[in-house]
Amino acid sequence: MSNMVTNDTVMLIEAINFAAKAHKDQRRKGDGNSPYINHLIEVLTLLSSSAKVTDPNILMAAVLHDILEDTDTPESVLIDKFGATVTSYVLSVSDDKTMSLDERRDKQLKSIDNAPAPVKYIKLADHCSNVASIPPKWDEDRVADYLQWSYQVASKCFEVSEKLAEIYINRYEASPKNKYITAHNIK
Repeated sequence: MSNMVTNDTVMLIEAINFAAKAHKDQRRKGDGNSPYINHLIEVLTLLSSSAKVTDPNILMAAVLHDILEDTDTPESVLIDKFGATVTSYVLSVSDDKTMSLDERRDKQLKSIDNAPAPVKYIKLADHCSNVASIPPKWDEDRVADYLQWSYQVASKCFEVSEKLAEIYINRYEASPKNKYITAHNIK
């Protein structure tokens, strides 16, 4: 066993540190107002531990997946620090906040069909985290609307990982406000 740290490990640690600094003042809306970095680490952990993803580009993109839409980090900085592949994955899962919520959701539903496996892994792990952390202040209609849309997106990614699909479904069905929708009545 080698005591040497690989370049991939160093780059992943750099991505985690970069994300922590970029999101340092952000908190999760659900999940007890926890630091936002916890969500990013959970997505990373779901991919590495549950889905057994080892590709460093996917793992770096997972921890950086919200950086372009939720911080003032420019795309050019991501390319310089983490490369074109990581940046392309991050761009593929990023929302354009100039669009309305409905437009962003429609775009995600349409684009996920033809997305490459790395993007589907990140999107599925992100939705696994999100359905387990629905903000408690959301009313029943907002929760039902979110859960229905989330299931539509996530189910288009189930093919990449049976384990992540199982985690998603379990978390989806366990959602405390999920008495309005079940996996059986999703259209």
